[in-house]
Amino acid sequence: MEKKTTISDVAKYVDVSKSTVSQYINGNHQKMSADTRKKIQNAIEYLNYRPSKQAQFLTTRKSNLIGVVVADISNMYSSLLLKGISQYFEHTNYHLIIVDAANSEIKEQKILQKLVDQSVEGIIIQPSNDNPSNYQFIANNQIPMILVDREIEDSPWLSVTTDNEAIVSKIMHSIVEKNYKNIIVVSQPIHRVNTREKRYNTIVDISNLNKLNVHLIEVDEVHCIDIQQVTKIIKSGKTAIFALNGTVLQDTIKLINNNNLNIPDDIGITGFDDFNVTEIISPGITSINQPSKLIGATVAELLDTTLKGTLVDEIDVPTIIKSEIHWRNSL
Repeated sequence: MEKKTTISDVAKYVDVSKSTVSQYINGNHQKMSADTRKKIQNAIEYLNYRPSKQAQFLTTRKSNLIGVVVADISNMYSSLLLKGISQYFEHTNYHLIIVDAANSEIKEQKILQKLVDQSVEGIIIQPSNDNPSNYQFIANNQIPMILVDREIEDSPWLSVTTDNEAIVSKIMHSIVEKNYKNIIVVSQPIHRVNTREKRYNTIVDISNLNKLNVHLIEVDEVHCIDIQQVTKIIKSGKTAIFALNGTVLQDTIKLINNNNLNIPDDIGITGFDDFNVTEIISPGITSINQPSKLIGATVAELLDTTLKGTLVDEIDVPTIIKSEIHWRNSL
């Protein structure tokens, strides 16, 4: 059986003390020359040394773990978000624990408690709702937490989101100019999900100003869109569907195609997110593209900056990332 490389082997190879190697592994490089750091790194790679995480934790009381909780990992938005987060942290000493809350407040609470029990250094979360009391125990445990995609107002946590109200307004002004009379908003449950509420309220406000009728259809894993409800609305005047996220948008497009409705002659459609799929669907779907990967990298940088001890008021990282509209032929 091959002998496992120890910290003593690395120290002997470089001709430094075990203490120096330990300091390097634990990120204490301040009193170490660049040449020594390079030699230790080369020795670790050459000797294939793997530090004991348990020993590191006992020495530094730091786990180097970051918890990342997404609302729905099957959503393409979440996949690209995680890619941005993971690419940022791969250049650090942190390791990610990625967990799916499956749009469940109960499951999210259990996940967060497990992350606390595992002594994570920080948490990135796409919160299931905007109730700050659900997350107070994270603050009580003094674990830095950054919100992504959604906000919790009047809370101590920073969030990184897109410009929801501004980008929805642009789409809505186009809908108004094209003389639509009805707007069907299709969304997963809106109540207490800050991002969905902002998008929906913006649609309602602009519709009210321009005398458009707004119909809300909320769906989940159990309830699908009622095509009879949609066709009834279509008969009352020119109608457009506004889907509030990518999963719902794709499901709505399938529904329209399966029921032989023509876009945009019978019904217009738009929504979040683009992900290039809407480009290849005939006749091309006008959609909002959120830079999910950039949002992920930004929230990772924000948490990393916080973990380094920078005060919230001193952090110079953007918290609103602009989306863009891909104008096509669906409205």
